[in-house]
Amino acid sequence: MSGVALALAAGVGFGLFQAVNRRANSGLDAYRATFGLLAIGTVGMTLISLITQDLAAISLAPISALGFFAAAGIVHFFFGWTLLSLSQQKVGASETGATVAATPLIATVLAALVLDEALTLVISLGVLLAVAGLATLSLRRKPTATHDGFHVPWFGIGAAASWGTSPLFIRWGLEGLPYPLLGVNIGLAAAMLAYAVALTVTGRWSGGAIARSHLGWITLAGVLVAMAILAQWTSYDLIAIAVAVTLMQVSAPVVIVAAPLVVGTDLERATPALLTGTALIMSGSILAILAS
Repeated sequence: MSGVALALAAGVGFGLFQAVNRRANSGLDAYRATFGLLAIGTVGMTLISLITQDLAAISLAPISALGFFAAAGIVHFFFGWTLLSLSQQKVGASETGATVAATPLIATVLAALVLDEALTLVISLGVLLAVAGLATLSLRRKPTATHDGFHVPWFGIGAAASWGTSPLFIRWGLEGLPYPLLGVNIGLAAAMLAYAVALTVTGRWSGGAIARSHLGWITLAGVLVAMAILAQWTSYDLIAIAVAVTLMQVSAPVVIVAAPLVVGTDLERATPALLTGTALIMSGSILAILAS
């Protein structure tokens, strides 16, 4: 499968994941919900690796590659997923999905500065369209007694910053260990271990039992995101990061369509601003496809 197709598949998978994850974390704290996702993703990816990969490659890889994958996992999963869940609980899945559309801007600039990737006019225009869609979507909320209509979605911006930075570590890791699936395993395991330590230190384990219905949603979210991650990391090895990350912004319109069906709250209601923002993001993705 081509890098473009994998990036698009990852975008669709992440969109479905965000909608399901919003339902999963609606009845429990974002931290334990994120740890559950990490645990499910780690177990699933480990089983797939045991069946399909040569694990001896890990022992032959340089320590630096393993360190880069671990760093990518902590930045992307530990910080990114936590901030995603916190943002979803605060402003809803639709607006969060729109906010993280700033990811291509961050990833493209960093890839150009650090990896010397070409920043062509067409790719730049595609990224700008995606970010314009973000701005349009983020202004969709109407003023209320407790909300003046203008706010800075810090949690969503933090998630975008995490996801825009992690591709650098992934690319460096793939130079020493060119097996994306093994890299995903290392990243997930590192993030899960870090999360377990953090939950223990902060005493967040004692938050009460998790309802069986929430466990079901967390499991589904974990499966969806594990599949999307594999497609994402593989695409980084095949095409430019700027193109891959921009294509993955199809996750935003997927969230907009799926969230009302899965969550069903006023925060997820479709509006003209949502439709306009979706069109801008899709236009940016199409331009990125043509540029690739």
